[in-house]
Amino acid sequence: MAKDLRSFVSENTNKVLHVPKPVSRDDLSDLIVQANQPVLFENIQDYAGWRIADLFFRDRAAQSAVLDTRPENVISELAEMLMRPPRKTRLVNNAPHKEKILLGNKIDLTTIPGFKHGKRDPLPALIVMNICRAPEGGPANLSFTRLSPFDRCHATMLIGSSPHQRLILEKWEALGEPMPMACVVGTHPAYEIMASYSVPEHLEHFGELDLVGNLINETVELVACETVPLEVPAHAELVIEGHVQPNERRADGPGPSQALYYLPGISRQPVFEVSSITMRNDPILRQHNTLMYSDHQPLITLPHECLMYTRLRGVGYDIKEVLYVPWGGTLACVVQMIPERDDQVRAALTIVLEEAWPSCRLAIAIDTDVDINSAEDLIWSITTRVDPARHMFQIPNSKGHPIDPTAWQKGDDSRDVLTNKWALDATKPSLKHPAERDRFERSEPPNKGRVSLREFL
Repeated sequence: MAKDLRSFVSENTNKVLHVPKPVSRDDLSDLIVQANQPVLFENIQDYAGWRIADLFFRDRAAQSAVLDTRPENVISELAEMLMRPPRKTRLVNNAPHKEKILLGNKIDLTTIPGFKHGKRDPLPALIVMNICRAPEGGPANLSFTRLSPFDRCHATMLIGSSPHQRLILEKWEALGEPMPMACVVGTHPAYEIMASYSVPEHLEHFGELDLVGNLINETVELVACETVPLEVPAHAELVIEGHVQPNERRADGPGPSQALYYLPGISRQPVFEVSSITMRNDPILRQHNTLMYSDHQPLITLPHECLMYTRLRGVGYDIKEVLYVPWGGTLACVVQMIPERDDQVRAALTIVLEEAWPSCRLAIAIDTDVDINSAEDLIWSITTRVDPARHMFQIPNSKGHPIDPTAWQKGDDSRDVLTNKWALDATKPSLKHPAERDRFERSEPPNKGRVSLREFL
């Protein structure tokens, strides 16, 4: 059986919080924030037959279920998967999401239970994986976007976060032609990792869908769309087909960014016109609440944590883990490492801060006795191991991210911003100074981990 969203939920049902009672879509954002684990809402008021799922990437425990591994192995194993060559996909003739095919006056985006994420959102929105291709052909691009329907067949499409998609749209607009696009909702969560993968160099050779097979260890099956010349994952829950209209823009937003601010605010975004909707009879609407602490932060950064892990280990640093901490709004990256020499930490953190995406502005190095997933441990290590005069440095006037409220615009482009970046070395002294390193040995219980309190309850 092909791996899809519902099989994933079934296989991990003990890790998913099932909510059987009726829930208003107006309360979904708040309830998702409270869930703290993968969640499935099974009864949406006024939307019979729909279910809504979220938080499949909230933390390493959730991510390990997606990759069928242990939490401590997520980054190392995913990094290895991303280094494998692309796999061939397979075209099939039919798909479960073709159970219902809606065309013409049967199309109505407002019947899909999208919801407002923040209290200032002007409209309910849908978070989708979108597929498009350049007019000259080549690999398909898979990325994420937000659709905000403003009538039955039209929605604004937030394209700002996808550099690949912006380039492809520019090519279609230069021809004065609408861009075919398919918006996919509800696949095995591994597809979502590749939709968050932003490495511009690869698109000339392969698309993100060509790497999904490495993550799920099976051949990805695609099916032709009904109304646009594109192929989509055959085992999706819902597919919205249509065209992005050339050179047409409409006010979009504001919507919460991963930093929890309404930045960059209202912008003029392309208009998407729907030509068909295909879906299962009982669809699971996979959504991504864009508030913390949700999938909005860790899913964006997960593939880039792997790329950073590979890059740092490639230059010889003993890196154990890389985490863009979700409570840092994708602007803070923590590197867990054992420094072998005095200069290694500064060099490693400089590499992190100079990475073009996701443009983090705070890099922190911690040692192996610190739990990288614990804000408490992180603050403890900074407080007890960082001397600001010796263990902190800055990189002023660096490339920033428009979601950063401290950044300032450099030119006419709202995405061209600068910020001041900083780094903290919260590791123990390097291995070259064993006596100094021993001074920072952490006090712990004798026989730590040998017994569990639950054994005595």
